Amino acid sequence: MIAHVNGTLADVFKDAVIVEVGGIGLHVQVPTNVLSHLPSPGQKVRLYTHLAVREDGMELFGFREETDRVAFLQLLAVGGIGPKTALAAISQVGTGRLWSAILQEDAALLSTVPGIGKKIAQRVIVELKDRIQKQHLVETELGTVTSASGEALAALVALGCNEREAVEAIRLAGPQAQDDTAELVRAALRNLGK
Repeated sequence: MIAHVNGTLADVFKDAVIVEVGGIGLHVQVPTNVLSHLPSPGQKVRLYTHLAVREDGMELFGFREETDRVAFLQLLAVGGIGPKTALAAISQVGTGRLWSAILQEDAALLSTVPGIGKKIAQRVIVELKDRIQKQHLVETELGTVTSASGEALAALVALGCNEREAVEAIRLAGPQAQDDTAELVRAALRNLGK
């Protein structure tokens, strides 16, 4: 997977950008909230990315913040939501409001996103509410959440660890392991004495 791109902003479109990296122009689809925070063409830009591979091609999606990329990936895990719909949700609602809507079970707000009807909005709430609450626990305890720390917490809980103990073990793993899920899980298990 391509986790991020650092390069020169070559061109800006209404829903995508071209980032030149090593002489190659990468077409990156972005939510509209990214467009207003971009530097001028010709300047350096960094985007957190997700490469979606399908039978008919590959698409690269980019986000200004890691939290937006994590939200995008969480939405993709819900049946009936594809990359375009997930991108529209982040563009239209924003990650913070999206999480609030899910936690408050506000299907009406979710249904305002193109591609999300009432049934899919309910599915999003059912499938993501617990994950978001766990992520919030990690954010509260650790100060920040990365995709690695969220995945590590899920892995530790799946292995039978108590959630609070797992969060503490992740925190004790230190910043050197925070970007590598496997290393974070190993360090957390050492901290738990398992």
